[in-house]
Amino acid sequence: MLSKTATKLGSREKRSGILMTLPAILVMIATVLYPIGWSLLLSFSDSASVFSGKFDFIGFDNYIKAIQSSDFQNALVNTLKFVACTIVLEIIVGFIVSLTLNSQPPGHKVFKLLYTLPLMIAPLVSGLQWRWMLTDQYGVVNNILSIFGVKGPTWFANPTSAFAAIILANVWLAVPFCILVLVSALLSLPETLYEAGRLDGANLIQEFWYITLPQLKYTILTILVIRLADAFRVFDIVYVLTSGGPGNSTEVASTYIYTTSFTRLHFGVGAAASFMSLIIVGIACFTLFKLMGDSEEDVM
Repeated sequence: MLSKTATKLGSREKRSGILMTLPAILVMIATVLYPIGWSLLLSFSDSASVFSGKFDFIGFDNYIKAIQSSDFQNALVNTLKFVACTIVLEIIVGFIVSLTLNSQPPGHKVFKLLYTLPLMIAPLVSGLQWRWMLTDQYGVVNNILSIFGVKGPTWFANPTSAFAAIILANVWLAVPFCILVLVSALLSLPETLYEAGRLDGANLIQEFWYITLPQLKYTILTILVIRLADAFRVFDIVYVLTSGGPGNSTEVASTYIYTTSFTRLHFGVGAAASFMSLIIVGIACFTLFKLMGDSEEDVM
């Protein structure tokens, strides 16, 4: 009798759970799965047929066109360079700031409030802000450089300085996240490890290399997974600051997909490029997840 009652209660709970999650599932299908499926169908179709409401299947032609496109190849190279530079800088700056804050210098509480401000600013607004700051004639950055006798560059006219500008703007926007995660991880490290290291005669560099870094391996991999996916899909900062210029020296995968799809109206090629970019990010994230799993086993 009790087993029948428990079974009825269990079935009711299952039905209730399904009914409660059904709205979220429907929203996800409508806003995520359906657009992905439609884009996948579009990547195997002729772009011209879309305007007639039909999908003419052309196989992998769009993928071949994207791969053979020098613009897409250039965009992928720029994206990989951007991802590598920005993530390395974010982690380095994040470690420097988090280690400094962990030592609780004077004014660290005020600085904790200040460094979180970029997290409250939309990337589009941040891009407009940096475009004004880096203007060669009246920009704040060049005015500060002139105080020290340095002539500021024309940031958006030179490929190297334009690329540096988008990296600088993105690092400023994203590094607070790295700092928050690293500060939280540092606070959780047991002090006994450092006490044992000092007894063995370890200096600050040895403590960082042999104690802090190994203990934060999982945290660093977590930051890499999140920031890799976020940096690879960068669009706002690049579009506002340089629009991929000068020439196509700062064009990344997202701006190439946007230009190909909505300016040149090659929707099929743009969809194919977006899925190839998704595959690249997926492989990278899978590799990092694998490393995270291995690090968890090491800790256990």
